[in-house]
Amino acid sequence: VKKITIFIFISIGLSQDIRYLDEVFENVTITEDVVYGNAPDLPFIFLFEWNTIDIDLDMDIYEPEGDTLTSRPVIIFIHAGTFFSGHNELDDVVALSIASAKRGYVAISINYRLGLNIFSSYSGERAVYRGVQDGSAVVRYLKEFHEELKIDPDNIFIWGTSAGAIIGLHLSYTDDEDRPESTYGIGLDPDLGCIDCEGNEYIHNSRPKALVSCWGAIGDLEWMDNNDNVPAVLFHGTADPIVPFNSGFPFTIDIALPIVYGSNLIHDRLNEMSILNELYAEVGLLHEYWGTVNGNWVGGPNEYFYQIENDGFLFLYNQLDIFEQLYIENIHDWNLVGLPLEVEDASYTSLFPESIEGTLFSYNEGYLSETNLTLGEGYWLRFPGSGNTEISGTPINDLTISLNEGWNLISGTTNSMNVSDIQDPNGIIIPGTIYRFTPEGYSNAESLEPGRGYWVRANISGVITLEN
Repeated sequence: VKKITIFIFISIGLSQDIRYLDEVFENVTITEDVVYGNAPDLPFIFLFEWNTIDIDLDMDIYEPEGDTLTSRPVIIFIHAGTFFSGHNELDDVVALSIASAKRGYVAISINYRLGLNIFSSYSGERAVYRGVQDGSAVVRYLKEFHEELKIDPDNIFIWGTSAGAIIGLHLSYTDDEDRPESTYGIGLDPDLGCIDCEGNEYIHNSRPKALVSCWGAIGDLEWMDNNDNVPAVLFHGTADPIVPFNSGFPFTIDIALPIVYGSNLIHDRLNEMSILNELYAEVGLLHEYWGTVNGNWVGGPNEYFYQIENDGFLFLYNQLDIFEQLYIENIHDWNLVGLPLEVEDASYTSLFPESIEGTLFSYNEGYLSETNLTLGEGYWLRFPGSGNTEISGTPINDLTISLNEGWNLISGTTNSMNVSDIQDPNGIIIPGTIYRFTPEGYSNAESLEPGRGYWVRANISGVITLEN
């Protein structure tokens, strides 16, 4: 599995902000109207399914300005509009795209084919299916050109709102065998083909890594099965009159559109199949309760927008496969070091190949010669000269460390943290006894930096917790 690589240079210090959760970039670069496919479209006013014209399918790409990473996760934003209106520059998807790029993602805001006659179930099913095909086309395009776009093809997410959420749900949880009969066409109406058969000819798996669904629904709960293992976070107002929270007709009236199944029942179905999901149900709230009508602000975003934004980014962050590289600076001669990442080979000869053989020592009422480093423990290690060492592995966000009465050598997590943030509920650390080692000798440490070791003195044995 390809991983995301994050380069952090310890010598210049670490920010407390976390990429992909917090806005770590100030500016965003937008590339507009990038064509990801071509497909037959229905000219307005969508009355005749046989009357089509081929159009380009395009997207806008939002990237963090000045980013140096070459394998970045992607969020595809799919706009609202009930399948007969809307575009990729609606207020909400633009705001989310900018927010994503500032967090370090590559954001993609797509246009997809419209074409819904609200008085026809046949038209409704075909309109949704075309949108799903376009969602597939953009995922396959991104995977085909991931190197040129500097994105990670194994970390592509979808975030849809209203009609866009319906597209995302169907792309995540339906297969070709679930195609409605209407998609095969009747009379002069064309067969729409398989889900991955339209837009472009790139052959890739089109399922997203995870899904954020804002007030979405699916056409049949039975389409969802154990093979559709796409984690999802669902947002929905319980009084939504446009897309039902439970089940019912769109717009709450029987105008010939098919019954759909909303977030509450999708949540139950995903639980039945043990597929990771979260449901945020806002009691009594309506459609697009974050402050938009058909994707455009009415008075600007409200508090729910920022709540959904934060919850959505947190959910996606927890689905990322993140692989980090830290550069640990060492001085000539003896250094206090630690292990800041989970690694496959924790031997000091692998982690610090420039170190002097036989000079790794831990401390437990005396010095002990070691060959491997353990998370949370500190060590003495000797180097023949100053330099930088690259360590690669999986981030560590929290550690529970056992301390003996007296002096101990410890190390921290992947991220810098203040000494004052160490969780010491029993007060076992003697105040003022956390020390770092520098070329000038010992001094009180104000923070625990990744890859460093520290002396700490405890008045009794017990445990402390480091948590970012």
